[in-house]
Amino acid sequence: MISTTTRCMLRGLVMARSPPRLLLHRHIRTLPALPAKIFVDFENQYAHTILSESLKPYQLVRSSDSPKTSTADFAAPKHVLEPEKNAQPDELYANLLALIQHCAHTGTQISEKGFTDFIGVLCDELHKFSDEQLMGVLRGLQQLPTPASTKVANYMELWNTLDIECCRRIERWSSAQLLLVSDAWYQLGLARIGEFVWQALRKLGRKIRKMPPAQLVQSMFLCNLLRRPVFEMFDFEQNLAQCVHQMTLQELGIMAMGFFKTQTPIRNPELLQQLYTRLEAQLDSVEDITLVALLKVLRYSSKLPQVEALSKLLVALQPQVERVSLMSCLHMALLGCELQTCNDELVERILLRFERELDATRLKDLERICLVIALFNLRTASGVEERLVKRFPDMLRSRIDEIVRYPRCYSNCLQFLSMRDIYDVEQLSVALEPRFLRHAYRSGLPGREYFHLDSFAQLLGSGYEGPRLTDRQRQQMGKLYTQYIPDRAKIQFKLNSTDRILLEIRDAVGSLLRTTVGLKHILPHYDRCDLVVCYDRQQQRAVSLDASCPEDYSGVLLTRQHLLGPREAAHMDTLIITVAGWNNVIRGKDRYTGQFAMKLRQLQQLGHKPVVIYWHEWRELETAADRQDFLKRRLRQAASI
Repeated sequence: MISTTTRCMLRGLVMARSPPRLLLHRHIRTLPALPAKIFVDFENQYAHTILSESLKPYQLVRSSDSPKTSTADFAAPKHVLEPEKNAQPDELYANLLALIQHCAHTGTQISEKGFTDFIGVLCDELHKFSDEQLMGVLRGLQQLPTPASTKVANYMELWNTLDIECCRRIERWSSAQLLLVSDAWYQLGLARIGEFVWQALRKLGRKIRKMPPAQLVQSMFLCNLLRRPVFEMFDFEQNLAQCVHQMTLQELGIMAMGFFKTQTPIRNPELLQQLYTRLEAQLDSVEDITLVALLKVLRYSSKLPQVEALSKLLVALQPQVERVSLMSCLHMALLGCELQTCNDELVERILLRFERELDATRLKDLERICLVIALFNLRTASGVEERLVKRFPDMLRSRIDEIVRYPRCYSNCLQFLSMRDIYDVEQLSVALEPRFLRHAYRSGLPGREYFHLDSFAQLLGSGYEGPRLTDRQRQQMGKLYTQYIPDRAKIQFKLNSTDRILLEIRDAVGSLLRTTVGLKHILPHYDRCDLVVCYDRQQQRAVSLDASCPEDYSGVLLTRQHLLGPREAAHMDTLIITVAGWNNVIRGKDRYTGQFAMKLRQLQQLGHKPVVIYWHEWRELETAADRQDFLKRRLRQAASI
């Protein structure tokens, strides 16, 4: 029988796919109509506050700069209600300010029909306004009562015409003027809707390398606001490296927001080291948003040379777990994920904090903390990670509204939990239900996590009887999500270090066993292939793969039957030699990542005998004889060869 939870979730999918009016009427959470100032973001507001409170010469529209009218009469001017078509710009400007004052003090919307003729005349003559008058209009619009929408009558005509006129003047305005006008558009809440800020940013992008620090930070604030990079983001990095000492940590946080939101990693190792050093020195006082911004860009940008600095920062972060917000704690835990660098004490403290505040955690945050627990594959003294993963399935049942809105977070959670061997058959069947899958991926192939979930469901055997991916979908995934099988003869494929090690091991094993060793994707939901050795213990020799073995990139889980065919018997072993690269082990720890540990378990579930060779072990073997001896020991341990 289908449970109430499943029924509610599938009903939510129907509602989510319904026409917009029906969705707003019947959805689990009814949302109010958006006000005119959309894209309001607390992070951007915080960054703007930093600029406005700074003593540096940021080009900002201050409240004291708002235009003043010479009259205290708040009635709508006669020339507004009965506009003259031949009015001069100065007169139109004065009448507009009077209209704004009238609307601001009486709460009247500018969309009133009585103002339509005046707005039409004003828009026709706006191109005659001086730069100061255009700026005055932008400042004045901030005083209006917030319209119900950016598209209401009069208001839309006014800001759209203003946007066009500002764009026309970009080439003759200085950088300071462009930043000032852009700030006015930001404070109106129209920066991402209109064209001016983006066009201004494109011009500013040509001068980034020579900008003073204040203009550099404000330009990056605009990049962060639009989430769009300028033509050459490297200029930001080059300039920042020269003036990093002149910026406060908060300003560096704004720069970090921009780098991260435009998906631009910092490549300069000296600059990265400066960020690590500055952040570590001010951990006791850094504010949450600045901390999160810097942690994000450090995680996104750090490579192997930064491991030492990252590890040092992880230690320094431990005392901050109780001081900062839960979101900051989450990004502390995520900091080492890209480099598989885990500080077990820090992660345990963060998990204990999550355990106390779990009920207030968003689905997106559950997904990320699941990733941390799954990837780092840790076993804490308190056992907090086991308690958490056992609670997560029940928590997901109460998050139907969020799951319908963020279905991929749900499927990712299930994948991460499966790495800890935690699963709920009903929840797995919901994720693989065709209607839910189409909701999560409305066009194109499902994501890689579905390849994992479907393979996990297959390995459950009779324990799972729910929906599955189609053979066609698995075949397409097998071609798209698995890496090529390395081959020295195919020059179009560049071999990486792991590929070269795999080929060296294949040659050495083939020479040792006097046979041809194959490369196969035994578990196609893992992108890399492995070496396959079929060994007959009775005859004490290696045998070839069965001719009926599925072709490469087919998306099929390769069982013993697939590899051996009719020769399958108890005395036949299938050895899977897999290379554990640096990203398959937790750095400085004696354990695999959660994904690699799951791979070894699944190989054993299929009846194979995995043989793990660490990349550094193989590199240390200098001669062919050393490699032969090493392989003999490993194969003897695995299958008494």
